[in-house]
Order: sequence, then C-alpha cells, then structure tokens
Amino acid sequence: MTPRTPRPHRSHRLLAALAAALLVPTLATTVDVPSASASGGSTAAAVPSAAAPAPAARRATLTVTPPVYVPGQAVRFRGNVGRTGRRTVHLQSHMNRPGDRWLDVPDSAFRTDARGGFDYTFTAPSMFDIKYRVAGGGVATRSRLFNARPQEITLALRGADADSPFHAVAPLLPFTVVADTTPAVRSALGTPPPIPGRTVLLQERYDGNRWRTIQEGVTDDAGHATFRVTAPVLGDRVLRARQERWDRGRNRIGWYASFPAYFSVLGLGEVLPRPTPVVPAPRAVAPGRSAVRPTASERYRWGSTLFDFAWERGQDLTSPPSKGTQRRGTWLDTSDGTGRATPFNGGLVLQSKLKHGGTGDRGTTTATLRGNSRSTGRWEFRLQGHAWEGGPRPFRFRLDLVPEGTEVTECPPESVVVADVTMGSSGVGVGVRSQRAGAVWSRRLPDVRLAETPFNMAVEVAPKHTTWFVDGRPVATVTGGQAHLGRRLVPRFSLVGGRAEMNGAQVDSDWQRSWSLARGKQVTSGAAVARAPYAAC
Repeated sequence: MTPRTPRPHRSHRLLAALAAALLVPTLATTVDVPSASASGGSTAAAVPSAAAPAPAARRATLTVTPPVYVPGQAVRFRGNVGRTGRRTVHLQSHMNRPGDRWLDVPDSAFRTDARGGFDYTFTAPSMFDIKYRVAGGGVATRSRLFNARPQEITLALRGADADSPFHAVAPLLPFTVVADTTPAVRSALGTPPPIPGRTVLLQERYDGNRWRTIQEGVTDDAGHATFRVTAPVLGDRVLRARQERWDRGRNRIGWYASFPAYFSVLGLGEVLPRPTPVVPAPRAVAPGRSAVRPTASERYRWGSTLFDFAWERGQDLTSPPSKGTQRRGTWLDTSDGTGRATPFNGGLVLQSKLKHGGTGDRGTTTATLRGNSRSTGRWEFRLQGHAWEGGPRPFRFRLDLVPEGTEVTECPPESVVVADVTMGSSGVGVGVRSQRAGAVWSRRLPDVRLAETPFNMAVEVAPKHTTWFVDGRPVATVTGGQAHLGRRLVPRFSLVGGRAEMNGAQVDSDWQRSWSLARGKQVTSGAAVARAPYAAC
C-alpha cells in the first residue's frame, strides 16, 4: 500500500501562496515577435505623468523579451497590471539619476484586456541603465532595467586583428575584407546580437573626408558580410563598413558605421604606423550617476524647442530630431583620419579610434547639422569628455555655430564659439570669430572642465548681443552689432587632430537643442568678452 503523503500545514500553504504571489517572471529568452500587438509611434518630448500611480496589486507582472537587443529593436512587454477591468495604460521611464522621476513615454498608450493583461511591442531605448514600467488607471507594474547592447561594426582584412585600423596589402592584388556586426570590442557592454540579412555597405573615403559606397553585401547568420577589393599600386585605400537601417516588423534600428580602416601598399621607404609610446591619462575617480544639472532654457523660460536631438530610440545621423516644433535637419559626419561620429548611449559622440589606448589616433572628425539653420536664436548642449591618453599631442575639441554651408576646416573663419577645449586640460573658450569684421571676441572660462562629469553649455544669439551660459548661469556676453555674424547658423562638433599620433579622446553630447528668441528673458549680464584683431586659430 502506498503511504499517504502528509498534507502541508495550513500556515505553510498560506506562506507558499504568498511567496508565489510575490514572484515576478524573469526575462525570457525568445526573439523578437513581429506579430505582437500594438506598436509605439514617435518619440515626442516626455512629460511628467499627471499623477503618480498607486501601488499595484501583488500579482502585477511584467516580462520583457528578447533579453538581448540593440537600440531601436522591437521588444515585447507582456504581463498584468494586477487588477481586473479594461483600462488604458502606457509605458513610463526612469533614468536612475538623483532628482529624476518617472515620466510618461510619449505615444506608448495601449489597452489591457478584461483580466488586466497586456501584450505590447515598443522600440528599445538607447540609453544605458534606464528603467521602464507599465502604468495607468492608478496601477503600475514593477520596473525592468534596460541596457541595450550598443550597435557596433568593424572592418578588417580576413583573419587580421580588427582592433587595428592599419593593414598591409600587396599592390594591384585583390584582398578580402570582413565586416563584423557582432564584434566583442565592447565586452563590458555586451556583444550585439546578429541580424541575418541586414544590408552592409562598403564605403571608400574621397575628397579627403567624405564617404561613397563602392559595394553592397548582406550579413550571414553570424552577422558577417564579406567583400573583395583590389589594392592600389601605391598608397592606401581607406574604407569603412556601414550596416543599413533595419525597419522590418516593428524594429526601428538606425544605420551604423565602422571606424575608418587603412589598407596600405608599402612603397619605397614607407612603413605602416608603428605603436607609439603613450602615457596613460590620470585615472579619474568615477563619479556616481550625474545629477540633473540646471539649464538656461529652464531658468529663462525659453519655451518649446524648435528641435531636440535626443537619440532616445535607435536614431542614426540622418534621422530628423525626435522632438520640437520644427523637426528638420540631419547630421553630416566627416573624418580625414581614424575617428568617427556616431550615436552612442542616447547621445552623439566623436571618437578618435576604436580602442581607448595604443596607436591609431589621428586626424579630424566632425558632425555638422544640415538644415534647420537660424541667424538668431538659442542653442543648448550637454557635454562630457574623455581623455583616454596623456602626452604631448592632445586633441582639440570645438563646438561652433557656423554659417550653413561652411567648409569643414579646423578653424572656421566665421563662427560663434560655444566651446573650445584642449582635451585633458581645464578651461573652456567661448567667443565670436569674424573674418568679415576683422575681429575675434573671446573669453576663457578657467574653472570649467570637459571631463567625466557632464555639464550644459548654451548660447543666445541676438542682433545686438551674444551670451554664453554654463549650467544655466550666464558667464560671458558680447554686445554690439559687429559681433553678430548675420548668417544662418548650424552647430558643428569637431575633434581636431593632426597627421601625427594623437592622445586618444572622445567627446559625448547627450542632446542638441534649439529655440527661437520669441519667448523668455533675453540675457546680457554675462562677463565682458575681450576683442582682438582677427587671426587664425
């Protein structure tokens, strides 16, 4: 006779039921499901939730799949709000910084079923360490932490080290290059997942710093695309690979380009660059997550933005701004060396090369807004800098407002200088350069440092004054009509380097915003800016 299994005591059953009710499903390991229910739309400005939702019932659940994704990839939110009845809910986000709060994600509303369940697809955010939850009707689920794997792509000779930008090839002979969209070059951030069948363009540099497509391929199951190229007689071919947009299903993944790679034929007396001894930069004490810093736009009530490039959801350099009343403009990236400009971690970054240390940092990299120019107005930027190496050849970072159509040069003859920095050193320069007026107006801000802790730089350009702000505080003003360039202006970011080996560096701009002069207080109370005769930088 089979012995009876003893029944658990009633108190044990109650404890087990309570524990089961508190369990929240973990991340599943499925792939994107294009057939999931309603999709989100645009990424307009986030606004605070009208009221903080009351705590949800204990059975509220939220599961997010797939567990590995890149910015803009479709992710599926499934669960239950813990209360019966159909209701409208939406996504909320939290940036996990001191002073942040839960904000409604625009265009993310959807309906639960009669049992409070939901099954909803939306695009993954670009920023690291951001929380999402489902809220509405007085209830909210527990949150889920999002850390998208950054997109990445490398280009190298087949079998060669993709970490190096320099490769030797034989004259006039064909060679094979491999574009890898799943490289382990950012192992601390995770390897991006392969997307088989994605178009990859092989591009060649021309006119010194521009790119044109010479071949087209597609990724295989491992995320690789292979190309056959012919070497020149002498000199080098400078190539890059660009994985194109992926908009299938609910995905909205922007294009992404590799760093430039040099494929060089060795001539008489020529050698590939050899490793140059560098001095590691002093290791900065890693700050905690940066608190929200004041902005001039809030302090002086500039009103609604004309444009705001927030880089929140997988946008690329030719995506229009996601917020603002005039959502126009795209970014043109150039490089005459080893660097690139690219979206990364919810911002626009300029990087001198792939790896932070070692040889291969040279040349000038820029990103210039095309379209949405103004002769007067306000612009504001959040900036952060990284000097990866120390030594005698630091990069120079410039953020200028230049007349639309200005050639890419290290020192524009006409510009409003928003920030002029020697990487790794304290001090930020501001001013106006006008060859036409034969003058340079400049001021140095010695206590401002472009380093690991972000800060906000803004400028107000009016017909009779220009004022600069740091974290909402006016720090410099030039008055008089002569300092007004009288041209339609656009922002330009430049990481300026020479042909010799430079000290590795990177600059991040979390967002780029613009306003008109129509609203808010105009400010002329900054410190006076000195005038000098015009001279080259």
